Amino acid sequence: MSDKTEYFGIARWQAWAPGVNGPEAWLRWVEDGECPEPEAQPDVSQLPGLLRRRLDHCGRMALHTAWACTTGLDSVQSIFASRHGALERTLELLTALAKSEPLSPTSFSLSVHNSTAGLFSIARGDRGAATAMAAGADTLGMSLLEGANMVAEGASGVLVCYADEKVTPPYAAFVETESTRHPFAVSLLLTPAAGAPLRCRLVRGEAGADEAPEAALMRFLVDDTDATLGTTGQPWRLERAAHV
Repeated sequence: MSDKTEYFGIARWQAWAPGVNGPEAWLRWVEDGECPEPEAQPDVSQLPGLLRRRLDHCGRMALHTAWACTTGLDSVQSIFASRHGALERTLELLTALAKSEPLSPTSFSLSVHNSTAGLFSIARGDRGAATAMAAGADTLGMSLLEGANMVAEGASGVLVCYADEKVTPPYAAFVETESTRHPFAVSLLLTPAAGAPLRCRLVRGEAGADEAPEAALMRFLVDDTDATLGTTGQPWRLERAAHV
């Protein structure tokens, strides 16, 4: 793989954290990770009621942001990324197994990592190709890298949607890095660079990120600052074209 991607565009983006609205609020969130309204819920009122009821909280965050980035588009290729996915449903299923109880078919079908992508496709009637990704602490950076390469290969538009929540017991003890910035979701519509309001590229970095990838990306989007996304093993720097 090359040590840098071709330039690509970010035509639209939408992010969500509880009660965080506007550039100034996002910059405060980047600095301290605090959410003004911890109990706020993502708005998915545009989805049919049956689908809304099937979404867990992580899925609601994802589709709240994804929907805003794809309004007016007939079809789009998509990447849905989450480090932990539907962890609460997974725990529910494992607990039932441990108690020798029957498993819920609905919970099982919605616990798989591509369930949010499937519900998004159904809600939009969109048959565009979809990818579900998980890459540990590098999930956000790797999903952007995948999307940038898809654009370089000829895709006219690629939706990159990342959503994750703070890990709860009993799994929290096994997470080597804890982010205080969950719950959080962000979607970006990547396009060819020509004509895009924001042109950028990914360049392989030499050192891992000094801050959480979610914070680095939001700083990039609202504060005109390059961002390093990823750990020591997979550092990629997101650069604006004007900075190169």
